[in-house]
Amino acid sequence: MVEWLNQTGEKKTLAETKQWSDKVEHGSLYDDLEKRDYFVEECKKLSLDPAKTKTFDWLEVDDRVSHAQQAA
Repeated sequence: MVEWLNQTGEKKTLAETKQWSDKVEHGSLYDDLEKRDYFVEECKKLSLDPAKTKTFDWLEVDDRVSHAQQAA
């Protein structure tokens, strides 16, 4: 995937790539007005505070819960 992006995507500096990566890693769907309602509902199902939950933290908890339910 990285190779394909490097060949076909817009060239980015290492600093630009890191900036994007940091934003995605530390970001939250709560900040996206189009996705906020969905995110709030999904966080509530997992007893998470949507205003304080990062997207990747939510995904990790959701995966853990989903796998536990499948194993049961």
